Parts: sequence; C-alpha cells; structure tokens
Amino acid sequence: MDESIDNTIDREFARATRLIAVALVALVVLEIAVFVVVFAVFGAQTAGQWLPELVLAVLFSVLLAVIAWTGLGRAHRSLGHSVSQATAQELRALRSANNRAQSLQRMASTLSATLSFERVVEQSLDACSLALDEMGIPRESLVGAVFLYEDSMLRPIARRRFLNDDSRRVIPGKRGVVGAALSKAEPVVTNNPAEDPELGDYEAFRDCLTAVCVPLRVGFQLFGAMVIGTDTPVQFEDDHFDLFKAVGDQAVIALQNAQLYQRLEAEKQRLIEADEEARKELARDLHDGPTQSIAAIAMRLGFARTTIDQDPARAKQELQKVEALAKKTSAEIRSMLFTLRPLVLETQGLGVAVDALLRRYSEADGIEMRLIGAENGNLLDKPAQVVVFAILEEALNNARKYAKATTIEVRFWQTEGLFVAAVRDNGVGFDTYDINRDYSTRGSLGMVNMRERAERIDGSLRVESSPDSGTTVTLVVPLDKHRPPAEEDALVVTDQPQLIDAGG
Repeated sequence: MDESIDNTIDREFARATRLIAVALVALVVLEIAVFVVVFAVFGAQTAGQWLPELVLAVLFSVLLAVIAWTGLGRAHRSLGHSVSQATAQELRALRSANNRAQSLQRMASTLSATLSFERVVEQSLDACSLALDEMGIPRESLVGAVFLYEDSMLRPIARRRFLNDDSRRVIPGKRGVVGAALSKAEPVVTNNPAEDPELGDYEAFRDCLTAVCVPLRVGFQLFGAMVIGTDTPVQFEDDHFDLFKAVGDQAVIALQNAQLYQRLEAEKQRLIEADEEARKELARDLHDGPTQSIAAIAMRLGFARTTIDQDPARAKQELQKVEALAKKTSAEIRSMLFTLRPLVLETQGLGVAVDALLRRYSEADGIEMRLIGAENGNLLDKPAQVVVFAILEEALNNARKYAKATTIEVRFWQTEGLFVAAVRDNGVGFDTYDINRDYSTRGSLGMVNMRERAERIDGSLRVESSPDSGTTVTLVVPLDKHRPPAEEDALVVTDQPQLIDAGG
C-alpha cells in the first residue's frame, strides 16, 4: 500500500514538473517571437529599445519557474511524509483490529470446542491485555480477575498476579467501581483502585493506578464481573471499551453454556440414580413378595405330594392353600407391572389409569379411595399424563404409608388455562416447615422426586398439611404447553371444587 501511494505521488510530481518546463519554454519562445515581430515591423532601432525588456522578461520567467519548481518539491516531500504517517497509523489500527479479532476468534473457538468456562474466562483476561499492549504497557503489569457469583458473593475464579489471600477473598459487588459497572451494565473506570470500597480489599489492586470493571450479565441475569488493573495511569478509548464488551459477551456465552451443560449432566446423573434406585426397589419387592410366595408354593406342593397317598384330605387342603397363594402372587406381579408402566395409561388415558390404581390400593389397604373428574385427564398430552401419573402414584404411596387415613380423594379439574390434580387425605398430617427444611425427616426423598417431575412438564407442586388436619398435594400444569393433538373428548371444568373434609 505504501509503495503504491508513493509511486502515484512521484508520477504526479513528474507530470507537474514537465508542465512547468513546457510552460517556461513556451513563454520564452513567445517573448522572442514578439521581439522578432517588433524588429521586422519597426526596425532595428525600435527593436533595440525592446531588448532590455525582453531579457528581463526571460529572466523573470526562469525565476518564476525555479520558484514553482522549489515549491512543488517541498509540497511533494510534505505530502509524502503526511501520507506515510497516515498510512503507518492506518496500518497500526489494522494490526490492532486484527489482533483483537484473532483474540476474539480464539475465544470463540475455545467456546465451541469446550464446555469448560474456566478456560474461556482465562482467555478473556488475555484478550483484555491487548488494550494494554496498544498503549505500550507490558502484559506483565496486568492485574486482573474474573469474579463470579457464589452464594450472593463475588469470588475471583480466574486471576492474574493475585496473592493467595486475595484468591480466597469475596466481595458483595454492591459498591465502588464493581457496583457501578453491574448497575449500569457497562464498563466503568476508576483511577484510584486502592481507595475503592471493594477492590481496595485486594492487595493486588492496591498498587494499581487504573482499573476498569466489565460487567458479565445478559438481560437481568448477573453472572459476575471482570476487573483489569495496571500500575500505569491509562486513558482508555472507545475502541478499548468495545473490546472489553466483546470479551465480556464471549465470557457470558461460555457461562450460559457451561451452566446448561452442568444442569444436563446433573439431570442425567439424577436419572441414572433414580433408575438404579428403581431397580433396587424392584429387586427388593421381588425378593420380599413374589419370590417368597413362589418358594412357599414350592414347599406346599412338595408337602402335598408326599401326603397325597397317606392323607388325601390334608393334601387337598394344602393344594387349596397353594391355589390361594398363587393367586396372591399373580396379583402382586401384576401390581408391579402396573407400577412400572401401566398399559391402561397408554391405551385409555390418565383418568382410567388412576382409577384402576385407586381400586387396587383400596382392595389392598381397605382405605376408601375415589377419583372425581377423571375425564379431565384427557386435557393433557400423553407425555404429560405419564409424568402426572408418576407424581400421583408417589403422593398416594406417601398417604398410604404415613397418613393413617381412612379416606383418600383424587380430583382433576381445569381453571384459567391450567390443569390441576389434587390428592387429599384425612390422615394425621404433618408440619410442612420441617419437611421443606429437611426432606430426610420423613425417611424418603419422595417429595423431592415429585417436585422434580413437576418441573419437567413446566408444572409446580404445592403441599398443604398440618398435624391432625390431613394433607393435600396439588399439582398444576400449564395446558398451553401440554395439550393433546385432539381435544374432542376433553371436558372443561372451570371452577375449583371443594375437596373432602379432613375429618372424613
């Protein structure tokens, strides 16, 4: 680029020089021609009188050409110098922009290649050091940290030139330059970090003369802040702030992706643990139920076989006991299969499945159970019905085990675009404060499982109870996200019904 511009200037200068030379020659020729005409018309005497003027005119023309030539040369040199300076400045700006782009590209590449935000926030500090490089400040003088929220406090995660004590120190992020940056959602500079009410707590920033705080936030969600300091006074410009903002945006993207990934991993692990627990529970149920029953059947059959010839009446009694035990075992196995995934739920819907579950529990426990508004179960799509069934089953099992109830009622209804399912018993109840504070007090994480399942279908779960007043578990699911493809059979009930009294 420099060579091209210089060549253009040289060509234009040469052209101007040629024009001056041509103009000078033409002027001299014109003056001589005028003298010749005067000599031819008026004679030698008159022409001789014009000779001094001719000589002066020629000399003046030459002098004028010299002056023009000199001025043009100076202009050429000045223009070349100015162009060189402008070109050098432009090249510096291009190189700076290229360095920034490369740094941001490296951050973006890291972001796409890993879900570890630790690596990205480390690179964010490196990217911000580019601003110091442009000002001639060595990177070694950079003092920086990326602060992330942890229990409502900001903790330094990535650090530069931090002491051990500084690495363990946390700040609230409410005052000083950090508080200002987080509230304004834009970078804020302080020229006295040592006196800052929060940064001054860190020994690493006490020797700094300038520090800039870049907020890490998206919308109203705050992730933390990035602070860059130096022991040299710095006058940051707009393009530096643009760089800080771009780096902060990249870091926020990494944090969002990392959070999502961690949640998915946690959910995956929870599902694995839940599946393993379900397998263990099934194994225990098989061992304590059907397995024992089958062993008893085998023993009674063996006893009947040995006594059938000597005591046919006794053998007949044993066979009758075997028949009853076999029927009981068959019912237990069907119950287990129903719990795992009731076929009736897939074929006839939530209402029919819950009704069948209540009848089975009622026969087994002798507790009065009823379902009201069963047809409203068709308001939900199949995936949501499966989740709702699992929640209701857990709630019913809790009532059977702990409530000591004589009556349990399940009711479905719709109100204001919401599907509502409630399980109410007239049992002994409990203190919900203790349960919400520590689920282990009940010896089960059933309540946690129900709430987590409700969240999977964008729902919410509420538990209302008090000692000697029964318990009500209410599940609410938004219908706009879980309506079935066809709603011809859906019954709409708009008013919340009255549930059974705690006393019966």
